[in-house]
Amino acid sequence: ADRSDYPLHLGLTEAGMGAKGIIASAAGMAILLQEGIGDTIRVSLTPRPGGDRTEEVHVAQQILQSLGLRSFTPQVSACPGCGRTTSTFFQEMAEQIQGHLKQQMAAWRGRYPGVEALRVAVMGCVVNGPGESKHADIGISLPGTFEEPKAPVYVDGRLKVTLKGDSIVADFLKILEEYVEARYGAGTGAIAG
Repeated sequence: ADRSDYPLHLGLTEAGMGAKGIIASAAGMAILLQEGIGDTIRVSLTPRPGGDRTEEVHVAQQILQSLGLRSFTPQVSACPGCGRTTSTFFQEMAEQIQGHLKQQMAAWRGRYPGVEALRVAVMGCVVNGPGESKHADIGISLPGTFEEPKAPVYVDGRLKVTLKGDSIVADFLKILEEYVEARYGAGTGAIAG
């Protein structure tokens, strides 16, 4: 790569279907991309019957975003769940947050430059939740098994508020919207804690 000025195109032609194809593409390209090798990438997946070929574009974008090379859409980190989680609430909330971000991106992309790099954490208990939430731009740690029914919200690494009650999702979405406006809106400055 150092001996040539020609652009290098990376891709795994016969990656396969589904998770196998995605993993093979990511594993094959990640090593080269981390070494600074490659100017363009291509992901080739065998589509399911009637499947959508745009999945290849989304996978390529996720590879680049996961490696910190480009940002295309806000990312939601969520724990996988374990014996400490009390229900599927954190999974449902993570899915709702991801859906909200996806729905808002059409409007946000024009109004909030840089919002693609937003990192949101939705964690299912207080064991790992606060740490993960502190490393995100905005995060919430839901109560797990035998934990007090409260959900601390962290903004830019600091505890902002603790949510309680039946409106945790709506309250968190409101805080998220305020955060996006304050951080990425016109005339942005520091976020008030």
